[in-house]
Amino acid sequence: MSQETILQIMPATGWVAVYDVEGEESAEPIVCFALVESTEDGQTSRDVRPMVADGNTIDFADTAENFVRVDEADSFDEDEDEDDEDEG
Repeated sequence: MSQETILQIMPATGWVAVYDVEGEESAEPIVCFALVESTEDGQTSRDVRPMVADGNTIDFADTAENFVRVDEADSFDEDEDEDDEDEG
């Protein structure tokens, strides 16, 4: 059984979680990054994980089945603009 403990939370201004929605990439703002300590089978590890708001709750973005990556908001917007230009 795995146990996770959030050790620290850092603001994530300017970052988005990118998801695959029916073959198209969609982005949601990341609320914060969490330094998470996980213990499983006696092994302890620490990872920085993105968190997003979902209504009244905040959850780890990387647990969603369709999670693709974390990206800077500006970079993601530029990628979308290039795709729009390619289509036009």
